[in-house]
Amino acid sequence: MHIEAELDEAHAQRLQAIQRQLQQSLPDVLATLIDLGQRHIGTPPMEAAEPAPLYAALEQIGFVGCLDADATLAANYKDQLDYSAKDGHPQ
Repeated sequence: MHIEAELDEAHAQRLQAIQRQLQQSLPDVLATLIDLGQRHIGTPPMEAAEPAPLYAALEQIGFVGCLDADATLAANYKDQLDYSAKDGHPQ
């Protein structure tokens, strides 16, 4: 995304000071400030562009998921799982 902005002198100096302190490029500083702003106002951050290393490794090996259940679930899953809402509407 291309961003073009005109800041007043005070905010321009603050932004430059932050950039010097972080020793990062302006796009990286803005990304950091956006993340901090989201945390401050309680907005969950958007999905990362790249998945976390653990997620990527699990996805690479084809891992689907897991759950904590009775050891006999594979044999008697129909008795243990509730299928009443499988159409999206509980009965």
